[in-house]
Amino acid sequence: MEIKKKVLSFSSQESHRGVDIGKMVEKCLTEWEIENVFTISVDNASANDVAIDFLKKSFQNSNKCLLNGKWMHIRCIAHILNLVVQDGIKKVDKAVEIVRWAVKWIRQSPSRIHKFIEFAKVANPGITKHLKRDVPTRWNSTYHMLEIAQAYEKTFERYDLEEFDFRYEIENAGLSIPSSSDWERVRNVCHFLKPFHDVTLRISGTLYVTSNTCIEDIYSIRTLLDDAIFDSSLCDIALAMKVKFDKYFGDIEKMNLLLYFALILDPRNKVKYLVILLEDRYGEKGVEAKKKYIMDSMYELYNDYIRIHSPSSTSSTAESTTSSSILGKRQNSDLMAPNPPLRNKLREKMKTNIVESIGELEKYLQESVEDDSEMFSILDWWKVNSPRFSVLSLMARDVFAIPVSTVASESVFSTSRRVLDPFRSSLTPKIVESLICTQDWIRGSISDTIDYEKDWEENQQIDKELSKMK
Repeated sequence: MEIKKKVLSFSSQESHRGVDIGKMVEKCLTEWEIENVFTISVDNASANDVAIDFLKKSFQNSNKCLLNGKWMHIRCIAHILNLVVQDGIKKVDKAVEIVRWAVKWIRQSPSRIHKFIEFAKVANPGITKHLKRDVPTRWNSTYHMLEIAQAYEKTFERYDLEEFDFRYEIENAGLSIPSSSDWERVRNVCHFLKPFHDVTLRISGTLYVTSNTCIEDIYSIRTLLDDAIFDSSLCDIALAMKVKFDKYFGDIEKMNLLLYFALILDPRNKVKYLVILLEDRYGEKGVEAKKKYIMDSMYELYNDYIRIHSPSSTSSTAESTTSSSILGKRQNSDLMAPNPPLRNKLREKMKTNIVESIGELEKYLQESVEDDSEMFSILDWWKVNSPRFSVLSLMARDVFAIPVSTVASESVFSTSRRVLDPFRSSLTPKIVESLICTQDWIRGSISDTIDYEKDWEENQQIDKELSKMK
């Protein structure tokens, strides 16, 4: 078993009203004859909230969603983390702005880059990464910029000694040459931001399950923020980030519980690991209430799956239809009425089947957890065990397919998969949609995208080696 991802539409939407966005999504689903929708992942724009509400009502009218769309709305975790980190970066504006300006100034000229590389050979030998400029609205690019720049601290000092224009220009901009304290602050920030960077990458995957580890990542980040508050160099950053973090993840009631269900449906976790996480977060006194709230909601969803997928409910409908038709014939033929004892026996048999189906979740939770090994495949486990958990496995399948991030769909804008370029900038929206969709369909089986930055660095190294041979 594996996760599938397809771009079905890439439409130009003139109106940003939530209802219009909802109608556009509804139109796409209708054209592709997609009738059953479990979740929709969106960022935090208010228009998206309206769009989801519109779609919920539409699906409720046609009975196309579970529990009337109660858990349909998935907020993009990567987008929330971006908001959290951006609030923190604002608190280190001075140190970050100094390094950002220094990197930008050096990258503006090929001659400056060449001199910087020559100085680096002496001041920081062995470092081959090139300075990168950041995009202020994308914190991960800021993280990469700082991570690379801090390794060249001695090179920046040498550059200041050799190039007088560097100091003049940076002071003229109202800043100063990066000091040792600035570099120390930058290093602390990089170390602090790395877990956010790693989590963002992990939850943005499209070829593997991401929903089952999301809650664990959220709780780990919460612990990281709590610890950072007591660090004098990170206190201001952590406090600002914690306020934003608690806005979305502070209370279980504010979160989509499907993420907790995914954690529990991982046979390496189950309820045992949920309790450990809750105790670490809320203490032993608050665990039972939180656990009950989560499990009651999980059983509610599971019972809806039984209603839809249970063989007993299907056979019940078929039996009812058949019995009615036979009864009609008997009445028309003046034959004897159906035998009540046999009817009662059938009802008891149906009740027994329902109890057995309901017992799947309890049976799963009572079994021991699986060993956590690198070779463990959560999808294969459920595929193998689907005969034992006929209904629960369907629920697990749907929960594990949930994309907890929209960043993956935004990757179509990256330079490694560029569709629009100076020669295609005048294409109509329909043509662009065709290019985007067909590119995704054709390249869908290719898991590795091209890293032009890495290739450029490797080519630079090859050029150096070739020049030595001349």
